[in-house]
Order: sequence, then structure tokens, then C-alpha cells
Amino acid sequence: MTKSNLRSSSVLSYIKLALATTIWGGALSAGRIVGTTVPPFTTSCIRFIIALVIMAPSLYLTEKEFPRPTKKEFLIILLLSVAGMGMFNVLLFTALKTTTAIRSSIMLAFTPVIVTVAAFFIYKEKINIVMGIGIVLSTIGAVLTITRGDLASVLFEGLAVGDIYMICAVICWAGYSLIIKKAVSRLSPLAVLTYASVIGVILLLPFTFFEGGWQTLAHLDLKLTASLLYLGLFAAGFSYLWYFQGIKKVGSSVSSVFLNLEPVAAITIGILLLGEQLTVPLAAGALLVISGLFLTAYRKKK
Repeated sequence: MTKSNLRSSSVLSYIKLALATTIWGGALSAGRIVGTTVPPFTTSCIRFIIALVIMAPSLYLTEKEFPRPTKKEFLIILLLSVAGMGMFNVLLFTALKTTTAIRSSIMLAFTPVIVTVAAFFIYKEKINIVMGIGIVLSTIGAVLTITRGDLASVLFEGLAVGDIYMICAVICWAGYSLIIKKAVSRLSPLAVLTYASVIGVILLLPFTFFEGGWQTLAHLDLKLTASLLYLGLFAAGFSYLWYFQGIKKVGSSVSSVFLNLEPVAAITIGILLLGEQLTVPLAAGALLVISGLFLTAYRKKK
């Protein structure tokens, strides 16, 4: 492959990562809308059922078969599904019942700090001085967002329940991002995503009956239906696939940094559609974590 082709391939990967994380930013608002009626396990299960309608046929048409994973690959995909399809989604949709889309997106954007530091120890991915500054800025922005600019009150009164759920969701997503790097080593991103989604549906399905989620579908209106389709087709389908492809091409650290674009989409959509307010601490936190995007993604030219 020539230099120009390599460069074009990298640019395409960055575009896919930017689109994926922007769509996820919108998914936080969609999750807020759906969360008023449909419980979290059911929401998570439905979105991956919808995504599978697209992914399974696409996998067969692309690869002319359903590639068979090895035992080791199956275990990795299982972990991937538990962390990313199961726990992350349930924690996220539970948090969105009490936490705004704006706050949750800024907190979620802190994930690159965890992923970059973990990748440094696990995969030996390098962290230079400029990236380190970006990590510090993102950390300050995340703390500012979580505490609403009032660290003293949080230390005395503790975090809100929704914030605790979001912090746990961030940890799950960081683990998910790190596991993907192993999962896509041989199997295609589409195959990994399809199999992980199947496992996710199987794991989530029993809990949907326990929480009585399917009965709530009788009360769906046009807005709720559109939000569910958005969560399934775009946020669970195309976005996951593009994110997988990005990690395989440019690495988990750089890919995870693009999560900092989520607040931009979430803030815009949250204000326009949900009437959420952007306070000074939230604006400052968003500015810091987004600034970390450019610094943490810095790479010295070889």
C-alpha cells in the first residue's frame, strides 16, 4: 500500500470515529427520551435486536459465511459483550433516568484518560508529554463536571445516584475499548460486533421479563419509536462498527479520545430537543475535556 493510500485510510478511520462518537452523543438524548417509558434492560436488548437485523445479513454478504471463532476468541467476545453490550448500556440508561444528557456525555468523555493509561500498561502504547497534559486537562474537566464545580459539597454529601451509575458505565466502556483490541486481531470488526450483539441479546433477554419491559412497548408514540430506532440502527449498529474499525486501524488510545466529541453533540441536542441548560461548570468541564481531545491524540512524527 502506498503512502497516499495509507494516509487516505487513516483519514477515513478518523472520519468514521468522529461520526460514531457524534451519533453516540445524540444517543444520550434519545436514551433520555426512551428512559421515561422503557426500562434499561429492555431498551438495551431492543437496540441490539434492531442492530442485528442489519449486521447479520451484512456479515454474511460481506464474508460469504459466518466465520467460526476459536475458543479463545469466543471468551474475548463474551467479555466484550458483557462489558459493552450488557453492563455499559444498562448502567448508562439507568443513569439517564436522573442525569442529564449533557452531564452524562461529559463524564463519559473522561473514558480516554482511563483507556490511555491502561493501554500504556497493558499494550505498551506510548504517552508523551503533550498527551499527558491532555490527560490532566480531561481529568480536571471530568471532576468539574461530576462535582458541578462544588467539590466541597460532594466530599461532604456524596455523589448523586445517577452520577455513580455513570462512573460505573465509564469504567465498563474503558474495559470494552481495551478488550476490542484483542477481539479484532483476526476476526473482522463486523463479525465481532455481530457475535457480541447476539450474546448481548441472550444475556439481556431474561432481565427484560423480570422488569416487565415488553409491556411498555404498547405505550410508544412516534417520538419514542424514532428514538428506539436511532439507538438500534445508528448508535448500536453503524457507530459500533465504525468504532471497531477505528480501533483496529489507529489503536485504542487514539480511538477512545474521539469520545470527547460526544459532549459537543450531546450539549447541542440536549439544549435544542430536551431544553437542558448548560451551566458555567458544565461549559468549563466540556471545554477542558474537548481540549484534551487534541492534546491526547497528539503523536510525534516518525
